Amino acid sequence: MSPMTNALITYWHRLPAHSPAERRQHLTLTCDGVRTGHLPPQALVPFALGDVDDEIVRQATLGYIEAGMELDADDPRLCAEDACEWIRRDLVLNRGAVFAALLETGDATVLQRLASHRLVLTVETVATICRLLPDLPGRAALRFLIEWVELLEGTGDLALRRQRDLISASLDVRSPGVATLAAA
Repeated sequence: MSPMTNALITYWHRLPAHSPAERRQHLTLTCDGVRTGHLPPQALVPFALGDVDDEIVRQATLGYIEAGMELDADDPRLCAEDACEWIRRDLVLNRGAVFAALLETGDATVLQRLASHRLVLTVETVATICRLLPDLPGRAALRFLIEWVELLEGTGDLALRRQRDLISASLDVRSPGVATLAAA
């Protein structure tokens, strides 16, 4: 078995015994260890892949992406590309939280990779993404969301209409006139 498989199995064994608050504390310590260089970025992967808690998965994914940007000057998107692969290959328990973290980066290349997944997500995944959006998403993320709504306009599919409504409502709550801001 690969070391990552072993790490995930260990994480899953501990999951039922630890509350989300305890897991968040452990994540904070792990993020600190990664930031200081005492732990590799891969130490965050079990949190991102193996947890179900929205905020744990989002924070672990963001920490992993940030660590990759700092460690690899030649290819700062390497960890973000890993996270895109987790979504593509359906390796994560909480796709919505990973998607939201990637969306939050606002990186054009990452958003381009995410675009291909928009029509295959579940309503629950889209609801998670919307719930985890920052109060004021960056311009690139706003454009991405507005284009997503436009892509879903006029669909007859009930699930896709529900997704469109979730994203539209999320945009409306975050900022009146957000479409104008994103288009600028």
